[in-house]
Amino acid sequence: MGCKIVADDYGMCPEVNQAISELSKKNILSKVSVMANESIRYSSDISNRVETGLHINLVHETGCGGMNQSSKKASLLKLLYLIYTGRMNSGSILDSIDRQYNILTSKGFKVSHLDTHQHVHVVPKILKAIVTFAKKKDVFSIRCITMEGKYLIFYFYSLMRFGFFAQVPKMILLYAMGKVMKLKLDNAHINYCKNLILMPLAGKGNYTGLLQKILEKFYDKDVEIVVHPGLETMTGNGDGYRGRHIEYFSLLKQEGRDRYEKK
Repeated sequence: MGCKIVADDYGMCPEVNQAISELSKKNILSKVSVMANESIRYSSDISNRVETGLHINLVHETGCGGMNQSSKKASLLKLLYLIYTGRMNSGSILDSIDRQYNILTSKGFKVSHLDTHQHVHVVPKILKAIVTFAKKKDVFSIRCITMEGKYLIFYFYSLMRFGFFAQVPKMILLYAMGKVMKLKLDNAHINYCKNLILMPLAGKGNYTGLLQKILEKFYDKDVEIVVHPGLETMTGNGDGYRGRHIEYFSLLKQEGRDRYEKK
């Protein structure tokens, strides 16, 4: 079957949209996760062969120029506070998902899968709401943060080898929580990719080297590789804007699938 490259955050801002559109035209992407954003004009040039899904946003407002890392963290903490104090219940989560879904379908997108911004559906209450919504809308695939043990060892070794030490604790936590997610999706008979590789948002570290190594290892495996490409913003204070720019150019170098097959 071969690995698939999945781009998150289409719809976040024009710079992200342009990068993802260009990568789609070059047949580098297999799937795109789309944010619902009424304030932005979506491009119609995403290839028909690219699967599109709803990138559910429960964390913060879209728009690269208006976000920074501190506001991102504050919004995530606020979401968790609202959930665990009972101020955000399953009904309100479902209402938000439904609104976002309707925005995408009204703009002509076909929703083939569901996932969340910042992977917040590792939180059980959020995952439960998403499973309920998926069954209601006949969406048969939800992203699961899971990977076979034999690949996890290679993955964490590669993160450290290419300078992403700081990302390792976060990834360990996500994949540990993903074990519970996997059980719940199995019980609900929801499909998911059995091996999901979360690429770190580039910044410090050799992202190009890491991506190339991952592609060489998994080019012929049933694997999804999640990336976050974008162009530089006019203001330069976007959500990991520098990292997104690095990811975009690293992905451009992968044009032509034979390029990263094992020699």
